Amino acid sequence: MEIRILNKKENVFFSRTEIDAEVLHAGQPTPKRTEAKKLLAAQLGADETLLLIRNMTTNFSDRAKMKAVLYKDKAHLDKNEPKYIIGRNTGAKKKRVGKAKK
Repeated sequence: MEIRILNKKENVFFSRTEIDAEVLHAGQPTPKRTEAKKLLAAQLGADETLLLIRNMTTNFSDRAKMKAVLYKDKAHLDKNEPKYIIGRNTGAKKKRVGKAKK
């Protein structure tokens, strides 16, 4: 598996770097977010806790398009990112609220 960075844009207003990348996974299934996150963090030399994958899609091929954001610090990450995106990247399970099944 290999990650190729296509575009990198500095967003000063939100104190983050927005990254468009391509994950090449020939002969393998689409990689999990955690695997792609580790590889991208290693390639950028960044802290994994400040890197979030917004979305990752594969269109019937061995390439996945990925959008990620790298924050300068944890305070800006918590302030600007929706909780479901943070949960999706940390592996936190969502608590269901509502009627219980009988």
